[in-house]
Amino acid sequence: MFKHKKIQINSSLTELYKIEEFVESISDVFNINNNYYSTILISLDEAVRNAIEHGNKFDENKKVEISFVSTKGELIFSVKDEGKGFNLTDIPDPTNPKLDDNQEVGKGLFLMAQLSDDLKINDEGNRISLYFKVSSINKELAIKRVSALKSFFQEHKHRVKA
Repeated sequence: MFKHKKIQINSSLTELYKIEEFVESISDVFNINNNYYSTILISLDEAVRNAIEHGNKFDENKKVEISFVSTKGELIFSVKDEGKGFNLTDIPDPTNPKLDDNQEVGKGLFLMAQLSDDLKINDEGNRISLYFKVSSINKELAIKRVSALKSFFQEHKHRVKA
C-alpha cells in the first residue's frame, strides 16, 4: 500500500478528469466507500478549479500539483498552484446575508471547509491541504455533509463552469 502519490496537470479545466482518476486509484487502495469518495472528490475538484482559475489564471504554461499523503487515520490531499497566493482573511464569508448573491467569492473555500475534516493553507497562499480522518467516516458525519452540500447548492445555485 502506497503512502504518497502525486500528479501534475496543466491549468486547463479539460484536465479535471485526471482528478477523478487520481481519487479513484487512492479510494481503491484505501477501500474508501462511495459517500466518502464523493466528499473527497468534490472537495479536491473545487480546490483544483480554484488553483486553475484564481491561482494560475488559466495559464496553461503553469502547472497544478495534486498530492496525496496517508498518515495513521488520516488522508491528506494538497493542491499547489504557481500563482501569487491569497490570504484567507481577505476572502469574504459566503454565508454572510449582506453579501451579493451574484458574488462567487469564497463559496468554493466554504464548500471545502464543510466537506473536509480540516483545511490548511500555506503561508504563501498557493497550497491548500484538505484533511480527511478515516475514523470520521460514520453515518452522523455523512448526514451532516450531505445536508451541507444540499444547502450550499440550493442557496447559491452553484453552476459548473466548463
